[in-house]
Amino acid sequence: MKIVINPQYNQLQTFIQQIPSLFDQEGELVYTARNQLKKFEVGGYQIIVKRYKVPHIINRIAYTILRRPKAQRAYEYALELLRREVQSPAPIAYILDYKGGLLAYSYFISIYEGEYADIRDLMLEHQQDDELLKELAEYIAYFHSKGVLHLDMSPGNILYKKQTGNKTQFTLIDINRMQFPDSMPEEVRYKSFRRLSPKESVLTKLATYYAEAAGLNKENAITEINRYCAEFFNSRKFKRRK
Repeated sequence: MKIVINPQYNQLQTFIQQIPSLFDQEGELVYTARNQLKKFEVGGYQIIVKRYKVPHIINRIAYTILRRPKAQRAYEYALELLRREVQSPAPIAYILDYKGGLLAYSYFISIYEGEYADIRDLMLEHQQDDELLKELAEYIAYFHSKGVLHLDMSPGNILYKKQTGNKTQFTLIDINRMQFPDSMPEEVRYKSFRRLSPKESVLTKLATYYAEAAGLNKENAITEINRYCAEFFNSRKFKRRK
């Protein structure tokens, strides 16, 4: 087993070392599907533990020998985001649990951001808030300017909370698929929007605000962002029908 702990949270070492043995019995279940998220309260902290499912055998070999596991990437990318002044829940630790010499479960531990909501309703037009949409576009332009490319920029992976008298605060989650390129061409930027919304009206406003914030051509941004999103969501519909 490999355990890496953020030095700022060394006081939680005993709890972190016990996570693989207590995860199934303790904690409050927050989400379950392929992976599971549980919330714990330890040492005055509210903590979220994400347990990644056991990979299939080919990926178990790859994650053991060739590639960094998702939990490790999530931890390291969170540190890099904070270094670049892009908000993400503070990383506490990661755990890689090996069985028979190959990676089995892995765990990413971070501070729980319970006051935040995701942007799903905004992206589906269930929530009408042009000011929030503008702030979201400015936020995406901001982290792009910091050299941050979120490859899984879906509505569930951008969280926000309204602050009294201040602008909305955003944070990025589910960050194990991310790049930090030295340069970011326009098409790369636009393609990263593809998972956000199937709604052309939402995307047109978002693209307009984004182009204004990033200093890009509005018409091109609108056309390309709508195109990438249409391709993505049409492809997903086709796969579901098939």
